[in-house]
Amino acid sequence: MRRRDFLTAVAGSLSLSAGEVFATAQKEASLREKEKEIEALLKELEAVRGRFSNVPRTDGQFLNMLVKISRSRRVLEVGTSNGYSAIWLCMALEETDGHLTTIEIDPERVRLAKENLKRAGLAHRATVLEGDAHKIVPTLEGPFDFVFLDADKGREQDYFGYLYPKKFLSGAIILVHNAIRMRRAMQRYLDMISAHPEFDTLMVSTTLDDGFAVSYWRRKK
Repeated sequence: MRRRDFLTAVAGSLSLSAGEVFATAQKEASLREKEKEIEALLKELEAVRGRFSNVPRTDGQFLNMLVKISRSRRVLEVGTSNGYSAIWLCMALEETDGHLTTIEIDPERVRLAKENLKRAGLAHRATVLEGDAHKIVPTLEGPFDFVFLDADKGREQDYFGYLYPKKFLSGAIILVHNAIRMRRAMQRYLDMISAHPEFDTLMVSTTLDDGFAVSYWRRKK
């Protein structure tokens, strides 16, 4: 967010009416309650994290916070698995009033993801697509302001090519997971995005073990 836009947003928040402040506080409280409500489900999914190659909880929390900070509303995820990261994304989209499109090639994992999103009370925030993302992503209308890639490692540059530039909104954020532990497999993408004249890229780790390559498209509107 540019400094002027940030200051405008802050000024707007300071000018909220008492009723609007109360409504905002209620919404924030309800979101905290939502996390408490689904804690048992989150722990259940975390117990099988290795089997489904899910992100660790702190990475899920990071995705959640980044969607909220960026006020993203149109989110794309490639690599749904059983829906763990989708739950964290959708909890953030409850606040921004957005929607997630998530793609998974394995039918059983698609079934589990839909079931888990329903159990979390977040199915209305997500569209789960089954199939090969390399065939599906080029057909998506977009544009997206937040893209999370966590699928077949080494093909990130292909996904980027399907999306850039027409399916990115100005200021879009793109994250690639396992960018530390699987850096060698992703080297082609990491070299490209790091040198790209329109993107700022930073490696971020919440675990001191693995992490994300986070890129921001600073193209002006």
